[in-house]
Parts: sequence; structure tokens; C-alpha cells
Amino acid sequence: MVMTRKLADHLEMAEIKMFASRLRAIEGLQHNAIGVEIGQFDGAYAFSIKSIPGPSYNVVKGDSLQSEHLVETILAFYKEKGIPARFDVAPQYMNASSLQKLHHAGFFQSDFHTTLYSALSSEYVGELKNSIIEIRTIQEDEFDFYGKLYVEGFNMPRFLADSVAANNKVLYDKPGWSFYIASLNNEDVGIGSMFVHNSTAILAASAVQHSARNKGIHQALIQYRVKEAVKQNCKHVVGHAKFASTSQKNMERCGMTIAYTKSIWTEVN
Repeated sequence: MVMTRKLADHLEMAEIKMFASRLRAIEGLQHNAIGVEIGQFDGAYAFSIKSIPGPSYNVVKGDSLQSEHLVETILAFYKEKGIPARFDVAPQYMNASSLQKLHHAGFFQSDFHTTLYSALSSEYVGELKNSIIEIRTIQEDEFDFYGKLYVEGFNMPRFLADSVAANNKVLYDKPGWSFYIASLNNEDVGIGSMFVHNSTAILAASAVQHSARNKGIHQALIQYRVKEAVKQNCKHVVGHAKFASTSQKNMERCGMTIAYTKSIWTEVN
């Protein structure tokens, strides 16, 4: 496949829909006690959770650089809440004057993030290479394990495990979402999730226990989710990873290629 602006927009919108689905589900917990709000400004989507001021949820996606005025509007949205924002800028939305506006507002490019993808067909996925790795769909009472392994895999503080479990359990029966557990020699050691929208599957998250790494589990979770996406008649699979990370390498080993690289803009502390 050749990357086009239309395809890049489609991949970005799939990610936006995934993020919106997650935050709308969290919004329904305890009458939105944590202050979820999603602002839409033309082609830009400003996500925010007032009680969680970090960059994980307070992020701008989509075409946020259409004009300097739009940048000002989005910044005012976050300033009103007292929350620092992060802009995830896909290359098809690049606008030099708007990026200068971000710079003058105290933002700088702090990171890069890789978007990978592949077209799907019934011939895409083979069988798992390692017979001692098994993957199954998660049960509703297993999200405590999901939260514990997630925070370990992403090097997050242990006390966040309960909130991670709750914020994923709320998606258990939501349209498009699937969650998986990987086991090695009958021991649960990995987790993964997937979101499907408009015939596109997103490899939403994946983590492996430290003691079980370098045994092919992460790659097996990718293969399995892609296989599930094919069963759901998806046309594309999309993944996101830090540049040249293990996650990116494993996605490429599974046949995915780099679609584009986003620039991440954060506010100077």
C-alpha cells in the first residue's frame, strides 16, 4: 500500500475514535466525578480529565494546526481547567505558522511517536510460532490482574493498578473493545487490548511481565490480535510505539510498516 493523505486521515480518525470511546466510558463512572471533557474544534479533538492532569489523557489529536486562532482556542480550553496540554501532531496536519504559535505559547517538541499499519487479508496471519504461549479473551473478573501487569509493563507506580483496572474494566462490554491475556507454560504473563472502528483495528495496549520478556510473548499478542481483526473483516491494523522501541520492532516483524511519525509538543515546565 502507498501512504496517502486520505489513508493517513483514516488512521488518525480511528485512533481518535478509540480515545473518545475510552474517555466516554470513564466519564460514566460515578457521574463523571473525575471531570472528563472532550472538546471538538473543527478537525481537532481536545481530550481532558481534570482529576488526572498528566499527558496521558490531556492530549490534542487531529488537525489542531489549521490556524493560529484554532491553537489559541484549544489552549484556552485547557487553561480554563488549569490543565497542561499535549499536542500530538501528525505530519499531514503540519502548519509552520501554527507551530510557531505553539512555540511562542511555551511549547516545544519533546518526542516522536511512530504510527505503524498494514492492510489485512485472510493470508496475512499465520499460526503462533511458539506452542507454549497461549492467548485467551479476558474474563470480567480478571481486570485486577490486567491492571497489575499493565503498570508493571509500563513502569508505572504500583498504586495506580486499581485505577488502571477500573478504567479498562469499564470498556469490557463496550462496542469495538477486546481484551486478552497471554500465558507462558500455563502462567499468565502478558496482556493486550484491541479496538475496532470502521474496519480498522487498533492494537491499543500490550504489556509483558518483566520476568517473561524476550520469550516472544509481545509478538504473539500482536499476531493474535491481528488474527482476530481478520476474523472481524478489518481492512487495516494500526499500532503506535516509541521510535525504534521493542514494540515497533515486533510490529514490523509481524508485517506492519511505518505509516508516519508524529511530533509530540508539550509545555515547558
